[in-house]
Amino acid sequence: MRRRPRRIRSLLVLAAGGSLALAACGGSSAASAKSSNQTLVLWHNGSFAATTTKMLASAFSKLHPGVKLDLVAQPSGDYFAALQAALISGKGPDIVNLWPAQYLTRFESHLVNLDGYIKTALLAKVSGESYFAKNGSLSSGTYAVPFENQFYNGFYNKSLFSKAHIGAPPRTWSELTSDCTKLKSVGAIPIVYGAQSGSGEFNPVYEWSYLLAGVYPLSSWNSLLNGHIPYSSHAIVNQLARWHSLDTHGCINANALTNKVAANQFTSGKAAMIFKGSWDAGTFYQSMGSKVGAMLPPYSSSPMSAIIEETGEGYGVPVTATHKTMAIKFLKFILSPQGQNIISRSGQAPVLPGYKATNPLQETLLSMANSSSYHVYPMFDNLMQAPVESVAARLLDQVLIGQVSPSQAASEIASAESNLPSSARAVNYHLGG
Repeated sequence: MRRRPRRIRSLLVLAAGGSLALAACGGSSAASAKSSNQTLVLWHNGSFAATTTKMLASAFSKLHPGVKLDLVAQPSGDYFAALQAALISGKGPDIVNLWPAQYLTRFESHLVNLDGYIKTALLAKVSGESYFAKNGSLSSGTYAVPFENQFYNGFYNKSLFSKAHIGAPPRTWSELTSDCTKLKSVGAIPIVYGAQSGSGEFNPVYEWSYLLAGVYPLSSWNSLLNGHIPYSSHAIVNQLARWHSLDTHGCINANALTNKVAANQFTSGKAAMIFKGSWDAGTFYQSMGSKVGAMLPPYSSSPMSAIIEETGEGYGVPVTATHKTMAIKFLKFILSPQGQNIISRSGQAPVLPGYKATNPLQETLLSMANSSSYHVYPMFDNLMQAPVESVAARLLDQVLIGQVSPSQAASEIASAESNLPSSARAVNYHLGG
């Protein structure tokens, strides 16, 4: 999950300066006076999921009069290096933003093990919590609490689908190709790629998970990570070739690597599909209302039965936190009924069962994940070793538009994996049981 500088899941961006102090609310009791000088500093990687975090922090301050949370948005480019330096020096914040799986490993020794403060039975119910645990096992130590559920997915324009006489989103490669032809006949770009700013280049890792899930069950993913199944396998090369065929069949925009207005083309009705993630659900629903639907990239010969879901980001507490007790209380508050309802009201997907998302697109994805018709897979890029993920992210978008062949890209990704030290290849996230 690169969520990231690449995948900013925020609905809103904090005001310039990147920091927000939430004033204490109400109360003049002795307890309030006792905690009046507590200002908890919270670091976040890049722009905040401002709606969610601000609402959680505000509600928490009301429960603990006199407590302030200073929300600091750190620059994305060097966040993890800055965090590591701060933790090693013992001068870090009280609450830190963390990403799961391989992004967490380097920080575990500097973080409070939450197993001693939050019941394991509750943590076990949290979607994807095991990816914030040591070796993927809650019994080994848990270091963060997620504040939103995330999906890699697609969105489609229902009006354009209806105009092209398409009754439902495609679920196979062949259906996707057929629908592309129908959508082009009504003047629509079938699938739009690009970004909204910067270079324009899209992030290919969102679809990488679906390309792999289309040919390998979850139980085989660990064999990809440790090299027992090479990334240069025939199955993966074939998937990449079929992905590239979207370009040769004219299903995508010609400027996929330079397009800076992809989202606008989708929301304005020029494009019928866009593949991104659930963090864009708020923006798209606000712009399009009932005209937009959620879908999954249909990268499978049989109907796609995988949905990529993972807790996107979490908050942990450094062992050197100045206000450790209150910081842990904030993490527990996130998992409380009030906290989960706040997450829902903010437009994000709650991380505990029994809570619905208020955003219809988020709720559709949650329902799919909870349906027996779909198998939940994690975000593969969160599990990949960083040197391997870097090669994949660099080459995959070039594969789509034909600048690099599927076999060449697969071979280079496989080489990056084989060049890892044996310790880096010895991973086991207990995938698929």
